[in-house]
Amino acid sequence: EFEHTITMNVMYLTEVAEEPGSSRSAPVESTNVGDTLFVTVGTGIVDGDGEDVSSKGRVLLFEVKREDATSVAAGAQIAELSLVYEKDIFHGPVTSLSCLSCEGRSRLVIGAGADVNVEQWGKGKLTQVGFFRANMQILDIQLFKTFFLLSDAYDSLYFLVWRESDKSLTLLAKDYEPIPVYAAGVLSRGAAMTFVCHDDRQNLQFFQYAPGDAAARGGNKLVCRADVHLGGQTTSLENHFCRSSLLVNSATPTSTLAALKSQDTLFGRGDDDQRLGVHFGTSDGGFGTVIPLNEPDYWRLAALQSVIANALESNCALNPRAWRLYRRTPRRGGCRNNDRRKGVIDGDLVIQYCDLSLADQEDLASAIGSTVELILDNLVELRCSSMVI
Repeated sequence: EFEHTITMNVMYLTEVAEEPGSSRSAPVESTNVGDTLFVTVGTGIVDGDGEDVSSKGRVLLFEVKREDATSVAAGAQIAELSLVYEKDIFHGPVTSLSCLSCEGRSRLVIGAGADVNVEQWGKGKLTQVGFFRANMQILDIQLFKTFFLLSDAYDSLYFLVWRESDKSLTLLAKDYEPIPVYAAGVLSRGAAMTFVCHDDRQNLQFFQYAPGDAAARGGNKLVCRADVHLGGQTTSLENHFCRSSLLVNSATPTSTLAALKSQDTLFGRGDDDQRLGVHFGTSDGGFGTVIPLNEPDYWRLAALQSVIANALESNCALNPRAWRLYRRTPRRGGCRNNDRRKGVIDGDLVIQYCDLSLADQEDLASAIGSTVELILDNLVELRCSSMVI
C-alpha cells in the first residue's frame, strides 16, 4: 500500500466525556481548563496492486505540547508533537479536515469520499456524532459558523446546516449545474452571505441561498447572482476581514478604533463595517481579492466602469468587458441558459481613474452624474478593503 498526505490543519478540539448511564455528554471537569491543540493530518491509501481495491484513508492526531518559559530559556524546544490517536476511514481518502465550533465545543469535521463525518474528541479517541452522505466526491469543506459548503470537481456545491439539538447535518440547497469546482469560499456583508466558486474555465460564480426566490425551485436550488471571467487558475479561496480606510491609514489602529467607537457608538455595527472578502493566488503568479460592495457604491462604480471602457484606449484594441464575460463549460449535461449575470466590478479597470488628469476625471465624473471626490473616496475604500496583510 502507498499512503500519501492529502490535507493538514491546525485546530483546537474540546475534550468531552460521556456521563455513565446517560446519552448526553458534558465537558470534562479538570483543572486544565481549555481546549487541546492538535495538528490533524488526513491521508489517502492506494493499494499496491492498483485500483482493484477501493482507496481508503486515515486521520492522524498530533497533540501539540508547549513548554513553559523556564524550560525554553534552559534550551528546551518550544513545542513538541506526539501522535496520540489514529483512525481508519473506509469511505475513501480524507480530502478535507475542518473544525466545527458550536455552543462552546470544537469538533473535527472529516470529508472522505462522499461522506461528511462530525467527530467528537473524548477519552483519547474520536467518536462520530453526526454524518451526511452526499451524491458526489467531496473535494473541500468550507465552514461559516454552523453552515457547511461542500464542493466537488464535477457536481458543484452543496449547502448544509448543523443542528446541535439533534446533532444532524441537513441539506438546505445545492447547485444543479455540473460545474467542476476547483475552489470555493464565502463572502459576507452584514447578515447577507454569498458563496463564490472557481471552475475549470477560470470563472468565478456567486451564489446565494434564497428560499423565497422563484429561481430557487422552492428553496432547493442555490441562486446564481453574478459571474465573471477571472482569467487565471486558482485552487484556494481564503477569507480576510475588510478594513476601513480610517484604520488602514492609521499608525495606531487600536487607539483609532477606540476613539471612533467613543465618538460614534454605532461605529463597527454597520453592514460595511462587517464584511468578509476572499483572496487567492493564481497558478501564473498573480494575486487577487474579491470584496462585497453596498448598492450605491456598486452602481456608481458600474457606471464608471462602462464609461472608462468606452473612453480609454485598451491594450491591443481588446475589449475589457468582453474579457470578463462568463465562459460556459463544454461538459455535456450543462443546462445553464445563455443569460450572463455579470454583476462584478473590474477593479483593474476602474482603478485607472486615479491615473487620469484632473480634466479627464471631471469629464468622466460628470458623465455619470457624480463628483471626483466621491469616486476617489470609493476607490480608496476599495483598495483598503482589498488589503490582506
